Amino acid sequence: MQSETAKTRLLVLALMNLSFLLLGSNAAAQQSIEDNVRPAGNVCLAGQPCVGSTAGSASAAPARAAAPVAAVVEEVVETVAAAVVEVAAFDLESTYQMSCFACHGTGAAGAPILGDAEAWAPRMEKGMDAVMANVVNGVNAMPPKGLCFTCTDEDLAALVGYMSSQ
Repeated sequence: MQSETAKTRLLVLALMNLSFLLLGSNAAAQQSIEDNVRPAGNVCLAGQPCVGSTAGSASAAPARAAAPVAAVVEEVVETVAAAVVEVAAFDLESTYQMSCFACHGTGAAGAPILGDAEAWAPRMEKGMDAVMANVVNGVNAMPPKGLCFTCTDEDLAALVGYMSSQ
């Protein structure tokens, strides 16, 4: 079973690949259209401008083709960036489920249970600094950071606040 983070990364990669496929097919379609409507040749008479000449418009065609492509690229970049930010955002409840629930949901090894005010009161009376020192370094059967090694100190403090106030 894949973790949520792995699934989310896979989704982001799939979206990126899909966007590049769409972007590539759009560029190929635009090139195909331009090839189909391009004159087969130029008719030039001595002393007169060539009929069907693309001089002056040849540089404009790539700019017109690049504008939609640039807009698609910008949209894809914004979508992927939003997905990355969403993936990177700290999800308090799912982090609790992944890292804390095994002990704080069952009381294993004497861990205070989520929302048990009586069990949390003596710990919280020592102050948040003392509680955070135990969380970061581990205490009794609790491993350092409760095995949430991706959690920042702020994330850990939010988890303690969540568990003690439910």
